[in-house]
Amino acid sequence: MNTGVEGGETAIKLARRWGYEVKGIPENQAKVLFAENNFWGRTLAAVSSSTDPSAYSGYGPFMPGFATIPYNNLIALEEELIKNGETIAAFMVEPIQGEAGVVVPQEGYMSKAKEICEKYNVLLIADEVQTGLARCGTLLASDYDDCKPDIVVLGKALSGGILPVSAV
Repeated sequence: MNTGVEGGETAIKLARRWGYEVKGIPENQAKVLFAENNFWGRTLAAVSSSTDPSAYSGYGPFMPGFATIPYNNLIALEEELIKNGETIAAFMVEPIQGEAGVVVPQEGYMSKAKEICEKYNVLLIADEVQTGLARCGTLLASDYDDCKPDIVVLGKALSGGILPVSAV
């Protein structure tokens, strides 16, 4: 893969396939949950998950099967999984949001999100494109919470900034 957004798209594809083949979500009903104010690129899938009008305005119709909840809100995460968990394959979130400033969640957010996702059989995707590979002091920003995501998206620092490359 060449860019972080392709890494995000691949993570979503993996999660949906897992949802159908492992979790047993009925065909064409798998959903992915995102945190509000996310940014992972400018493809139709990425802008379909965006809550920023400057990112999504003028590009509809959008990808189906995407929903958002407030960032750093574990109650909202659990409420959404109670309500729609049977068809949610994954929750994709940045351990630290960086598009509209640096937004650091409460201590323990990622590890508690992982526990909630496990409780409802939902994959946790950590979008570490901006934060991963020691850009925040640890190998992954998720490491600060002792969180082991099911899927990690890497980019930017993967090639030392020399070439566009990403990995899942």
